[in-house]
Amino acid sequence: MEKEMKLQHFSHIHPLIFTKEQVNEGEEINCSGCEKAVLGPSYNCCKCKFSLHEICAKLPFKINHPFHRNHPLILQSEPPTQYTECLCDFCDKTCNSFVYRCFTCKFDLDIPCALLQPRETGDFLELERFSHKHQLIFIENHVSQGKEVSCSGCKEMVSGPGYSCSHCEFFLHKKCYMLAPEINHPYHREHSLILLTNLPPSYSSCVCDFCHKTCQGFVYHCPSCKFDLDIECAFLPLCITEPESHRHQFIHLMKAPSFICDACGVKGNHHPYLCTLCQVIVHEECRFLSHTIKIIGHRHPVTQFYFLQGSKYSKQHCGICHNEVSSNYGGYGCLGCNFVAHVNCAAANSVSMDETLLKSEGQDENIVFRSDESSNSITDIIKEINLEGDMVAIVVKHFSHPHKLTLNEKVNDDKLCDCCITPILEPFYSCLECDLFLHKTCLQLPKRKEHPLHPHPLTLLPNHPNFEGLFFCDACHQRCHGFTYNCDPCNFNLDVRCGSSPNTVKHEAHEHPLIFSKGTECIDCSACGYGNDYFYSCFDCNFALDFNCASLPHTVRHRHHGHPLDLTYQDSADQNYCNICEEERNPKHWFYCCKTCNFYAHPKCATGQYPYIRLGKTYPYEAHPHPVAFVHKTRSHPPCSRSGNPCKGLALECTKPQCNFIIEWCHVEILHF
Repeated sequence: MEKEMKLQHFSHIHPLIFTKEQVNEGEEINCSGCEKAVLGPSYNCCKCKFSLHEICAKLPFKINHPFHRNHPLILQSEPPTQYTECLCDFCDKTCNSFVYRCFTCKFDLDIPCALLQPRETGDFLELERFSHKHQLIFIENHVSQGKEVSCSGCKEMVSGPGYSCSHCEFFLHKKCYMLAPEINHPYHREHSLILLTNLPPSYSSCVCDFCHKTCQGFVYHCPSCKFDLDIECAFLPLCITEPESHRHQFIHLMKAPSFICDACGVKGNHHPYLCTLCQVIVHEECRFLSHTIKIIGHRHPVTQFYFLQGSKYSKQHCGICHNEVSSNYGGYGCLGCNFVAHVNCAAANSVSMDETLLKSEGQDENIVFRSDESSNSITDIIKEINLEGDMVAIVVKHFSHPHKLTLNEKVNDDKLCDCCITPILEPFYSCLECDLFLHKTCLQLPKRKEHPLHPHPLTLLPNHPNFEGLFFCDACHQRCHGFTYNCDPCNFNLDVRCGSSPNTVKHEAHEHPLIFSKGTECIDCSACGYGNDYFYSCFDCNFALDFNCASLPHTVRHRHHGHPLDLTYQDSADQNYCNICEEERNPKHWFYCCKTCNFYAHPKCATGQYPYIRLGKTYPYEAHPHPVAFVHKTRSHPPCSRSGNPCKGLALECTKPQCNFIIEWCHVEILHF
């Protein structure tokens, strides 16, 4: 929509002309609304020096503002005439131009303060957690009016920035105003402490459990243990939860008392080291623990802590050994993933971590949604449109393909995504010149990422260098076509389903979150009964899923049945055999079924033994003059052209009808891998 080029503003007698960009010839022009310099789009008077920013020219006449919730504020072109000086009730600065005013309360806001957004003003729009009945006004620099005023939070004298109540003698330092409503403190590791502005009714008085002085102001309180800390003691310079910011002044204790190390939770019998400031006692070797390390089995760096914080960590298992981590002692944790590990487990599984990789570590999570804005991007946007306020890329260029890809919504049932080799679902991108399809989510995968299964960075390849891109996934143990996350020096590969797997998943088959684990011993999958080293597990319930079962599709189609088959977790069927292979089915294991027809199938039978191989697609083969295709032989077993044995399972077969060439895949692997 084009800008209105001429405006008759209520604050000025002459028409104002829109100017896209202000040209100041040696003279600074200030906005007559907010008094700030005019640089961008503005409305200007040709007859006199009157200018308004575009935003100031379009200010609403009446607003409701969180700083004054009782009444609306009315826009005035100048301060009220009865004022010798008009002060903004938020910033305390003099108002000389436009002002929003409440005539009932004589409350004024200048334009910059009226336009403040909640993210700019912080949490001090409301003060409900302090249980004060009146609104508090921010004062940039409190000046005493002949009498000393104490802060209602810490009882120290008020000076500098703070908040005051114009109705009663209630004052708060800005730092006391910003106190956290709940903290975790090393003096009381069992529970978190709640900020109280008033003592509980059961208290006649309150004594700080650290300094043993009577608490006069706010107090941090544990209702379970009746433990209290005054504000001063709660914020003594203890850096226990941020070891990097504090170099512990350890003292070597010459006596040899038995102790439990606060860093690792292991008993010690030799001379410990004590930090007198933090009251942390540690083994000699635990003095030198790294603040941040990278471990095998977790994609993010983990940070040292000296005790688990918060009630949600009251029962937490080590992500490496799976035993419980005590909340009273230290370890390594990733708060973003709710991952913790014992110190000794983390140290035993640590790997080298360079500085640059650590800095780019957090990019992967955002790349999925904004791949075009990251150096890790593999997609260039060619054309985009605005759909209901969101910019949508409709034509893109992807690193895996020489042609442009176009956004589509019409799904063709027989097409597979060339990245993940699963049926195409909307939205997806396709090439108009050739037969290539990519899910939108696959198109936005990051080019380089970390994965808990491997210590080195993995790079996304559109085609594995092996024969026609076929590779073995080291997580789900499937042969796969499609894109792979690859570490070339280690010959390590993950298909994009396993490569994109998060550390924690919520699966509808189980009520609790499942955490990725790399076991020291093989664990049986609850879905299929087979053992695996890598799995998602809930150790409270002894429930585990391997990568393959955790990623099974909810619904599949099979050529021997006309209806969709749904993944089912509990067996209530009368018969326990598979309708596809006609063999017995374990009722304790997952299966696919059509309840309309009482059709039941093993997951491997329903999805196919090679669900991620492009069966039927033709390729040139250097050992044969004609094109060949991947086939899965289940019924007819022609003799292998190399060994003479009947071909069973995966094979390469000549596409020429008159040619009988066929070779078992095991012989292809010997020749080419």
